[in-house]
Amino acid sequence: MIVHPEVQGMNQNKEQQATEPLAKFHVKVTRGGQFTFPYYTRIYYNLNIGDFVELIVRTRKSKLRGFFIARLGDKAGVTIPSEIRTNLRIKQGDIVEIVLIKYYRLQDILGDKVKILEELASKGYKLLTPEEEKQLLLLL
Repeated sequence: MIVHPEVQGMNQNKEQQATEPLAKFHVKVTRGGQFTFPYYTRIYYNLNIGDFVELIVRTRKSKLRGFFIARLGDKAGVTIPSEIRTNLRIKQGDIVEIVLIKYYRLQDILGDKVKILEELASKGYKLLTPEEEKQLLLLL
């Protein structure tokens, strides 16, 4: 099959185009390399504590970028890995740019089992009725 050169060039350009990120925001780094994931971004994507996010961190000091997967912790806290902080020279009080690439919602992955796991995560245990035990065993 013969493909017109202009059409072939258009196809190559489509393949080489970068996908637009889900969100981009600026945060202030607190002690331990932490920041709070923005409230309205969590609301927009229906993200909860325990969900996972793929992030890129950028600074003005370095041409390098850090890419990592983080779990939204207590109060939506995220910790930038120490190796990234070291290589990008990120210190407490710095403002960095965060790019949200992708997210993984536990509810989507685990379904009904996520309710039980949330209680386990908060209390450390859950008392089960015989019906809940049957349901739990069915979910395994």
